[in-house]
Amino acid sequence: MIKTQHIQSTTGRSAKSGRMGLGPVVGEAFGEPEVTLDVYTLTSQSLDAHIRVQAERIRTKEIAPRRIAVRMLLPVEKLELPYPRAKDDPSDTRPRERLRSIARRSTASLRDVLETLRVENLVPDVSLEIRRTPLAPAFRLYLLNGTGPLFGPYEVTERPVSLEQDEEIDAIDVVGVGANIAHYVKDDDPDSPGTFCVNSMQDWFDSVWSLIAE
Repeated sequence: MIKTQHIQSTTGRSAKSGRMGLGPVVGEAFGEPEVTLDVYTLTSQSLDAHIRVQAERIRTKEIAPRRIAVRMLLPVEKLELPYPRAKDDPSDTRPRERLRSIARRSTASLRDVLETLRVENLVPDVSLEIRRTPLAPAFRLYLLNGTGPLFGPYEVTERPVSLEQDEEIDAIDVVGVGANIAHYVKDDDPDSPGTFCVNSMQDWFDSVWSLIAE
């Protein structure tokens, strides 16, 4: 269990490291004039949902970022992932096809909502870059504005999965949407645990993005 601790952020405000959902942290990041998100995930389904919430905040003029830049790492589509898979028939390809379909819909939706913000002149500078990596995600990582990453392992579980034509099968899958993840915050101490986590996670993302992702 991750212990919650209060530390000082780089902006001088009191900050918190601990377990929390993705939504509040994304909401805080979008309150800044420039928003940067580096994301490593299985499908981008959660991110799409939360950015749509922020898009509505922008439309109602609750927030007004001038720049949104998103870089996202997703697994190569043809990669043989260990999950999801049918519990009773590992050769059944339908759970993995379902996962690929979710990823395609989510990335297309995310691209659409960000591009719409740009076209409607709500955010002057918007970019979305997606690269594919030959790594099977064992965790998801969200690096927000260079100071506050969220990190969480994918918990493997057994659960029913709905396929086409209302068919349901028992599958080995992972918990993603709605799961709590650890939030780390960078502070002024270069040797603090929070700063070390932020810097090491950013270095990891940049190395995969530059060297093995396409």
